[in-house]
Amino acid sequence: IIKNLNIMRILSSFGIALLMILFISCEQEPVSDELNTADASAKASVAAQKSDESIAAIVVQFASAEEDAQFTLLLAALNYAGITSLFAESDQYTVFAPTDAAFERFLGDNSLTDFTPEQVAAILSYHVTEGRRFSNSVVPKNKPRQIETLLGPSIYVNSSAGIDTNDSDMETDASILVGAGLFDIPASNGVIHVIDEVLVREL
Repeated sequence: IIKNLNIMRILSSFGIALLMILFISCEQEPVSDELNTADASAKASVAAQKSDESIAAIVVQFASAEEDAQFTLLLAALNYAGITSLFAESDQYTVFAPTDAAFERFLGDNSLTDFTPEQVAAILSYHVTEGRRFSNSVVPKNKPRQIETLLGPSIYVNSSAGIDTNDSDMETDASILVGAGLFDIPASNGVIHVIDEVLVREL
């Protein structure tokens, strides 16, 4: 009788363990599906951030739009400085692109030809950094992020998408326009972020 009771206890314990394994397996299936769905969504998001058009081609498209044309002065500046082809190649860049209104404020009563092509090239280089940097690697969560430009000196981006050209005072000299599809504009060779002022290096 004792032996029979022990056998029954063993079988009962084995049955309970088997039921627990089956229960856990059933519970884990939806989690696995959720992870697969999240992974697929992440891949789709990355794919959506790719473009067949280069930075130069996108600037031309904006400037040539029949309505609400933008970047006309940026395109003129690129052509005048002779560096448009740089942004048509495969090297990856992140461009902080001033609006036409920003260029108009910067130029005032002057025109691009009041500057030398080298000076304009230097101004534009201060708006570009190497690499493909989307918003998560441009706008920080806390302290300002230092971004080295092609010109050499850095710019500093704060958590409100403001840009400062001098880390000693952290006064905002320009702001990244985060709405209306003007933030994280993907290109085949980088990313464009639209800003509301022309950046001028402070010595």
